[in-house]
This record gives sequence, C-alpha cells and structure tokens, in this order.
Amino acid sequence: MTEQPQGTTGRTINLGLNPDGVAVPVHRAALICREVVDLYFDALSKADLSQPPPPPGDTFFRFDIKGPELSLEERRGIHERWVLAKAFQDLIRGVRGSLEEAYFFIELLNVGKIRARSNSTLDEVLAPFRAKAQQMNFPDLMAHVNRGLEKPVAFAEAYGSMQSARNCLEHRDGIVGRRDIDANGVLKISVPRLKVFVEQDGTETEVYKDFYAKKDTLIQMRMETRDFVFRLGEPLKIGASDFDDIAFACYSFGTMLAQQLPKTAPSS
Repeated sequence: MTEQPQGTTGRTINLGLNPDGVAVPVHRAALICREVVDLYFDALSKADLSQPPPPPGDTFFRFDIKGPELSLEERRGIHERWVLAKAFQDLIRGVRGSLEEAYFFIELLNVGKIRARSNSTLDEVLAPFRAKAQQMNFPDLMAHVNRGLEKPVAFAEAYGSMQSARNCLEHRDGIVGRRDIDANGVLKISVPRLKVFVEQDGTETEVYKDFYAKKDTLIQMRMETRDFVFRLGEPLKIGASDFDDIAFACYSFGTMLAQQLPKTAPSS
C-alpha cells in the first residue's frame, strides 16, 4: 500500500497477508458448533424429558407458561432441531466469512499498491474491498475466489445442502416440505467426509470402533461425499455423529482454501 500525503513524495507502508487468517472464520465455527452439538445432544440423551426442566435454583418468583403437553420424544426433537438450526446457521456464516477473507486476500495481492490520503485509516482504505465481497451472492463469490486460487476448491454443493437443511429446520419445524425437495422428490444433503478404511480381499472395509486389523494392514484415508436423503413429510433427523461429518467438511474447506491461496500476484 502506498500512502501519498499531499505536497510530498509520499511514503510506503507494507502490509503482510497471512493465509492462515482466511481459514479462521470457518475453523472457529466448525469447532464451536461441533462442541455445542456434542455437549447438548449428550445431555439430552441423559435428561428426563418427560416433564419440563425445573427452574434455576436461584429463582425466587416467575410466571408459569402454559402450552401444549409434550411427550418425551416431542420435547427431545424440539430441542435437537433448535440446536441444529443454530449450528447450521453459524457454519454457513463461517464458510461465507472465510470466502470473503479469501476474496480480500486475492484482491489485495492482485492490486499490489493502493494510493491513499495521509489522513485515511487502514479500515477506510480497505473498506471498498470488503464491501464488494459482502455484496456478492455465494455462487459468484465462490466462482470469483476459485479463479484466483492455485487450484479450485469445490464446496458449492455442500453449502447449498446446509442452506436447505437450515431452511427446513427453521421454517418447517424440521419436516421436509415441498419447497425442500428436488425433482426426484427428496431433500439431499451432500457433504465431503473423510473415510478411513482398509482393503481386505479386494473389498474396502471402513474402520469402526473396536475394529481389528491384522499386522501390517495398511490403513488408508480418502475424502468422499456422504449423502443424507430425506423424503417429503419425513423429519430431518441428524444425529451428533452425522453433524460431526458436516462440521469436519467445513473445517477441511477452510484448510484447503488457505492452502490454495496464491503465493504471488499474477504477472499481468
């Protein structure tokens, strides 16, 4: 960045760009969302949900709130859907935040030098770059960032899937409606996941808890797509272990995004 005070030859201020910062928004979202889902789903599995929970121990007086009677399963489902809706919302925000940081990184690298008034703050100088990224819709932002990466990162399908899940949870109480399904009559949530497996007699066997492997067995890992499929009228049932795959996919996206950022500006 070049700072050019009026009436002088100006002076140069160098700004450093850290690619690790690009991954921070989605890494943080994946970490917090997974922790919350793990903690709360575990607590729900152990709680007596046949009745509403008692008031806080320090409560002296509060009004009673009457409503429909809820069964154990109904109350559990409401709580789980509430947590998942918030978790999907924050994951989507994290993915979007990292993409905007990647846009910011690439554009600053490409522009090379910025001429600014001596009384400008750094935030004022950089504001137009951030504003442009915030105004772009997700497909355009994703496409623009991918054009600037050393190798494109695919995540549009997973992002759309998370949006569909969030919309179903928020607007249709977690029951798949006609607005959620595709031409095949299903709501499909597709996310990348890490598959850990071994090859036995020419067949891939995924590693599971207490899996026994013979000596010198080669344990392999590969990214693949996992599909969650729900039909019209079905509840959007996603467990904590399922959400773990979704959170990890977002975390991996942030890592790959940071790794594929350009090291130098184009020669043009």
